[in-house]
Amino acid sequence: MIGVIGEALIDFIGKGKEGSSVTFASYIGGCGLNAATAAARLHAPVGFFGKISADMFGVRMLEHLVDNKVLFDPALCASPLPSMIGFASLDDKGKASYAFYSKNTAATTLDRDMLLTSLSDHSDLKVLHIGSVSLVVEPGCDAILAAVDMLKPAPIIFLDPNVRPTVIEDFAAYRERLQLAIQLSDLIKLSDDDLLLLYPDLGVEEAAKRLSKESGSHIILTRGKEGSTWYSPQKFTVDSPIIDLPVVDTVGAGDTFSGALLSYLDRGGFFGPDGQEPHLENLSKETIASAMRFANAAASINCSRKGCDPPTLDEVEALLASL
Repeated sequence: MIGVIGEALIDFIGKGKEGSSVTFASYIGGCGLNAATAAARLHAPVGFFGKISADMFGVRMLEHLVDNKVLFDPALCASPLPSMIGFASLDDKGKASYAFYSKNTAATTLDRDMLLTSLSDHSDLKVLHIGSVSLVVEPGCDAILAAVDMLKPAPIIFLDPNVRPTVIEDFAAYRERLQLAIQLSDLIKLSDDDLLLLYPDLGVEEAAKRLSKESGSHIILTRGKEGSTWYSPQKFTVDSPIIDLPVVDTVGAGDTFSGALLSYLDRGGFFGPDGQEPHLENLSKETIASAMRFANAAASINCSRKGCDPPTLDEVEALLASL
């Protein structure tokens, strides 16, 4: 099973301006929830481990999880705190800029022991996705890393920092926390924007190579229209171009890429046989190239639609067959 720890929220995406007024449409979102949805729609077994509010937005999130066949723990639901909210503004190329309202929301109040109890109910957990806003806002950010560090047997950890500068109040403290997350992780996916924020004095490729060397982990760098590159700890790289479909917006593109990549590897048995401790020993160049092409196809389809709306397996396979 693929586990996802992270935030579920409502994205309000700007639709246009009339005088001084801006209209917004609301969508289910959040890095964690988006990635879980993407993997589930691609026929992977998925569990979402995030706190969800009892408010009207939380009810929509639960319905979304049920509709997409994503498992969740009722003990983490019906929080009296409000849902996290994100507002997205799109430029003329569909790229989104965000403002988040996250403090004192349900998504940020995960408890270490509650999380460990919830995770321990799933003996088939092979890989665990962590990242984004849930690793920024206290107290939940510290609880997540503490739980991941204590989890036995240890699953493969997939980290997507998905850095959101508007949420980070103390960048030095965030870097320190992120370094701990990196030490715990086996697969780390970052965008070029993430790397430039984390390593402002280095070029993107130099920063990716340094991170790969220092962490000993697999590094997956996404660069928008320039495609993606996988840096293996075995010192080889694999490049994958984008699949160029018309772009409506980029909301959830990275999350869809992550969910699709994990789904491909999980369904292919590349996290190890059932009943054995998960590992990444069989990731050849050919496997990585196929996984990245699959993930790029899923992300491209998502970008051709409004908001985060990951594709089904049939849609991805149809697109790949047409190329």
